[in-house]
Amino acid sequence: MFKHVAIVYKPTRQCLALAQGFFKELKEQGFIVDTVWVDEVKQGDLDTYDLVLSIGGDGTLLKISWSLLDRSPLILPIPCGRRTVYYEDLDIRDIHSIVEKILDGRFCIDILKRICLSFSSKKYFALNEVAMINQHLGRVLTINVEISTPYNKSRFYIEGDGLIVATASGSSAYVLSAGASVIEPKITGIYLAPLNPMNMNIAPIFLHSFTRIRVTPRGYTNVFVDGIYVGTISPGNSVECMLSNNNIRLIRLSCRGDVVRSIFASRTTLFK
Repeated sequence: MFKHVAIVYKPTRQCLALAQGFFKELKEQGFIVDTVWVDEVKQGDLDTYDLVLSIGGDGTLLKISWSLLDRSPLILPIPCGRRTVYYEDLDIRDIHSIVEKILDGRFCIDILKRICLSFSSKKYFALNEVAMINQHLGRVLTINVEISTPYNKSRFYIEGDGLIVATASGSSAYVLSAGASVIEPKITGIYLAPLNPMNMNIAPIFLHSFTRIRVTPRGYTNVFVDGIYVGTISPGNSVECMLSNNNIRLIRLSCRGDVVRSIFASRTTLFK
């Protein structure tokens, strides 16, 4: 099933040790294996692999998602980070057992939707969110928003620090801090949430999966895809967001997880 495997790891001592362990196990099974430090991953680098191991936290997986453009290999998340909402609890001490289950096909595939951002004649894919933030911090930004769904067409403007467009699985990330609710990842839809709005009647909105959102800021606005800066919108120019069919496919060794616990446990204040 798998021939060419990439191991993407966070550069910490623990993650490096895990990467070395999986590299050795996979090589013994006859696979072609490449390893890469997560900060060195570029767009398109991982498209040709059959399987990608994400050894780190959510940031590592987001960087892998950001790099995938035309094709999505299967991704096995191996937890080794501070925030691991997208990961499941695995006994990382037993690398042989994990690899054996993969080879035997004893796993489920978790399909996660991504947002397609059309910006400056390019397309970017966000697993969590597209964040559009006022370049001139401390000033109020006015943004014109057009929403088109199979059942609704709305035009309005908001004033504030910016705007977030997020997936259901991304509802546990930036948009949650912006006042949105957690959405079960298997529910398909798209979040629209203002950042610190002056308009007190504007709240986060969860929209139909076929929604197309057109955003036209009246000031210079920085655009981030899963935390990665991709450019600046000039006043009067527009970008469009919609859900893509270019999905992320995660391998799950357990077909049922505890999403609520993993989200709120990672956001608990620790006192020392």
